[in-house]
Amino acid sequence: MRHFILVIFILFTSVAFSQKPVFFYIELRGNVDALGNINLDNITNSKNLSKVDSLIDYQKLTAILNLREPIKIVNKLSENGWSLVSVTQVSSDKENRPNSSFMLYYFKKEFKY
Repeated sequence: MRHFILVIFILFTSVAFSQKPVFFYIELRGNVDALGNINLDNITNSKNLSKVDSLIDYQKLTAILNLREPIKIVNKLSENGWSLVSVTQVSSDKENRPNSSFMLYYFKKEFKY
């Protein structure tokens, strides 16, 4: 009986140590209007679902995006464990023609898998 408990204990501790951190990234796109206001689009679910996608609560993210103000959205995402990795503003296309500029926000979150 003692050996059985020891084997079970070893199995549980090995499972706990075998979990590795997995980073998942989301992209928020937003456009900038003529007055300089940033309007963010909704997050779209990726077509190639991975095992980490089941850990993400897309309904909660959609509820956060309903705040409609970029600063409130960034703050609320950071409260929920998402860290802002980069922000990029694209203001022209490949041929340097003026285009409606848009912003790309990239967020990262660590999951134990």
